[in-house]
Amino acid sequence: MNWSFLKTEVEAGDFLIDCRSQTAYEEETLDGAFYFPFIKKAFGSDPESQKKLYGPMLAVTQEIQKSKKTRVIVFDEGMGMFSTRMVFLLRGMGIKESYVLSKKWPFEGNKKPGTLKLEFPPSDKTKPIEGVVDKAFMEKNLTKLQIFDARTMDEYEGRLPRLTAPEEGTLCGRLPGAFLWDWRNLYDAEANLIDRSLFKKRLNGFPFMPERPTVIYDYNGARSCLLALMLQEAGYIDISTYQGSWFEWRKSSLPKQAVSVFGQKTATAAAPRVGGVDRKKV
Repeated sequence: MNWSFLKTEVEAGDFLIDCRSQTAYEEETLDGAFYFPFIKKAFGSDPESQKKLYGPMLAVTQEIQKSKKTRVIVFDEGMGMFSTRMVFLLRGMGIKESYVLSKKWPFEGNKKPGTLKLEFPPSDKTKPIEGVVDKAFMEKNLTKLQIFDARTMDEYEGRLPRLTAPEEGTLCGRLPGAFLWDWRNLYDAEANLIDRSLFKKRLNGFPFMPERPTVIYDYNGARSCLLALMLQEAGYIDISTYQGSWFEWRKSSLPKQAVSVFGQKTATAAAPRVGGVDRKKV
């Protein structure tokens, strides 16, 4: 799959992080693997929400540094959104030797019930995490940014507020000017990540420039991290994820497109085309 953020094997001395469900972790995980529940949570980008993300990320970083281990391997069911989110955030905290395991669970290794579940309080202070931007940044720079929406077509077109467990009465829509790249289309039919050459070929269908600031969002900031890692390797220089994503933006008075209220009947919009590429097929 020729992506450098992937590793095919776990080595002795790796710091292991399991991003599957807590139930799966407690039933069986790789010996010595940690579980950090915060990675599955949605965070806004206001100062208090930033503390809730930064505090655990700082504690995880310190835990890794305390272990004296030089490489971090993160896994879930198979190169999914939470393992890539953890790697993206760890790299943003300065732990550059962080990688996603390119195997699907279950895989070989010494296994036992997971007991290293660690929860951490919010930080009293917060510092920017490299590659993560907030709502204020988005509002100020909205017309200058190249924006990818990593959700599904139904979410993008305003038919669903979120992919999982949408609630009636919730606002649907997207950020103005965003281009759709369905996160699921980063995988092939066997649920492996697509080859880098194919990814770059598809990327050429967008009217984007690698040197311009590019921001990715989804519903809660998880799905976008995989696309961010891939864009970085494809030569995009300034890549960020929007922490609050649609979870936060929908509650604001900021401009939106394809707006509807879930549960109310709305007209179905035709699928837009981007640079000659049907967005349904990207």
